[in-house]
Amino acid sequence: MKPRDIFGLAVRLLGLFFLYLGLRTMTPLLDLGAIETARKSDILDAILPIVFNLAVAWWLLGGELLMRRAYPEAPKSLNDSPPQTKPATATSGPTPLPVLTNMDRAEERLVSLVEKPKNDRVTQP
Repeated sequence: MKPRDIFGLAVRLLGLFFLYLGLRTMTPLLDLGAIETARKSDILDAILPIVFNLAVAWWLLGGELLMRRAYPEAPKSLNDSPPQTKPATATSGPTPLPVLTNMDRAEERLVSLVEKPKNDRVTQP
C-alpha cells in the first residue's frame, strides 16, 4: 500500500470511531423518562456532543478535503504554456521547420557541450 492509501484508511477509521462516539452518546436520549424530567440546558448539553461527534464523523468519512490537503495533485504537464496549434491549410510553399520542444533544446545544448576529442588534442603517453 502507498502512504496515500494508508492515510486515507486512517482518516476513514477515525471517522468510524467518531460515528461510534456519536451513536453511543445518543443512547441516553432514547430514555423518554430522562427527557421529561430534564431541564432545557440538560438536553442542550446532551445534544451538543452528539452533533459534534456526528459532524466530525461525516467530515472524516468523506475524507476528500483532508486527502487533497495532505496529498495535493501534481500538475499534469511540466510545460505551463498551452500547446500551440495552427489550422491545417493546403499550401504548396516550403514546409516550416518543426518547433523544438524544451527537451530537444536541452539535448542540443548537451550535444554542444560534449564534443568528441579530435586527434590533435589527444595526448598519447
